Amino acid sequence: MLIPINKYIPLALSFCLSCFLIIFGLPGQSVTIGAITDFILASTGLSRNIFSMLYTCSTMTGCFLGLLGGLLVDKIGIRRTTLVALLMCTAVFFALGNTQFLCTKFSNSPTMRIVVTVIFLYFNLSILRCFGPNMFPMLGRMQIAKTFSKAPGIVVGLSGVFFSIATGYWPSIMRFLSGNENWQNAYKTLGIIGCVTLVVFFILFHDINPKHTTFVNNSIGSLEHLGTLSQKEFLRTPLFWGLMSILCLTSFIGTGVTVHICNIFQKNSIDPLIAIKSYKYMGYSIVFAGLLFGHQIDRRGIKTYILMLLFSQLLGLIGLEIAHNIFGLSMYIVGMGCFWGGYGILRQVVWSKIFKRKNIGSILSIAYCSSTVAGAIGVSILSFSNELLGSYFYLIRVVESILICIIFLTVRKSFKETHP
Repeated sequence: MLIPINKYIPLALSFCLSCFLIIFGLPGQSVTIGAITDFILASTGLSRNIFSMLYTCSTMTGCFLGLLGGLLVDKIGIRRTTLVALLMCTAVFFALGNTQFLCTKFSNSPTMRIVVTVIFLYFNLSILRCFGPNMFPMLGRMQIAKTFSKAPGIVVGLSGVFFSIATGYWPSIMRFLSGNENWQNAYKTLGIIGCVTLVVFFILFHDINPKHTTFVNNSIGSLEHLGTLSQKEFLRTPLFWGLMSILCLTSFIGTGVTVHICNIFQKNSIDPLIAIKSYKYMGYSIVFAGLLFGHQIDRRGIKTYILMLLFSQLLGLIGLEIAHNIFGLSMYIVGMGCFWGGYGILRQVVWSKIFKRKNIGSILSIAYCSSTVAGAIGVSILSFSNELLGSYFYLIRVVESILICIIFLTVRKSFKETHP
C-alpha cells in the first residue's frame, strides 16, 4: 500500500524552513563579519585590536544569553522561540544599518563618538550573536533531528549542502550589499529580508510531533545508556568534557582564523580577495564533508567522526601557512571546508544521539555557548599574538601540535580497544 504523498509535505516543508533558518544565522557569523571587518574599521575609526576585543566581548555575552535561549526552547517550544529570535535579529539588522546615524547624535567629539560606537556595536552584536549564529543553527538542527530521528547525522549533513553554498557565497554577498564599502547598507537590506522571513515562519513553521513523523528513534549501541542520565549527571561524565574540549579547541582556532583571514592572507603576501573567493570553493568541501561525516556518525560512531574532523582542521591550518602556492591554498580550502562541514554535526547530532531527554535544549545551549565563547576568545588572542609576535602562525602552530597529540591519543586508544 502506497503512502499518500501529502504525508511527506510537512516533513519536506519543515526541512526546507529549518535549512533556511540555519543559513539566516550567517550574517552574524565570523565568516561574514570577517568579510566586512575592514569596512567597519574604516568607517568607525576603530583599531583592529579594539574591534577584536569588542567582537570577543559581544560574542561571549551573546553566548551567555544563549543559555537562556536553550531554556526557552524547553519551555515554549522550537516554533515560538524561533519567532522571538527572528524578531530580535530583524530589529538588530535595522539598528546596525543605521550605526553612524544613531551614534553621531550623541556628541560631536571624535573620542566620544568612538566610545558610543563601541557600546552601540557591543550591544547589538551581543543580541545578534545570541539569536543569530547561536540560536538559529541550534533551532534548525533541532527541528531536523527531531523530524528525522532515525538518521539525524545524514539528514543534518544534507542540510549542510545548503549551508555550505550559503557559507561560500555570503562573504561575497555581504561585500556586494556593502556597495562602495558601506557595510550598513547590507544590514538595512537584511532587515527588510528579516521582516518577510518573520511573516513566512509565523504562517508555515510549526513544531514537529515525533509521533507523526515517518521515522522512529534508533539506538546508538554502547552509548545509549547515557540517555538515562539526568542533565546534571550527564554534564559530569568524562565523555561530555572530552567532547567539549575538542569542540572548544577547534572553535577557538577556527573562528579566530576566519575573522582575521583577510589580514592573514595580506601578511602572507596574498591578495585578500583570494580569501573571499576561496569560500566559494570551500563550499564544495563543506557539502562533501557534511554528507560523509553525517553518514559516518550514523554508521560507524563518534570516534571515527572525531578523527576525520580533527585531521581536516589540521590539514587546513597547515595549508593556510603555505597558501601562497596552489598546493597550500588547495589544502586550506579542502581541509577547512571539510572541518566546517563536520563541525555543525559535532555541535548538534552528537548530543542528540547521546542524551535524549526533554531538556536537550539546555544541554545544546551549553555546548553552543562554550564553543562560541572559545571561538570569541580565539579572535582576540590571535589578534594580540600577531601584535606581540608579528605573526598569526605562532599560535596556529601551537594548536596544530595539540591537534596532532589528540589524534595520536585517539588512534592509540582505539588500537588498544581493538587489539587488547
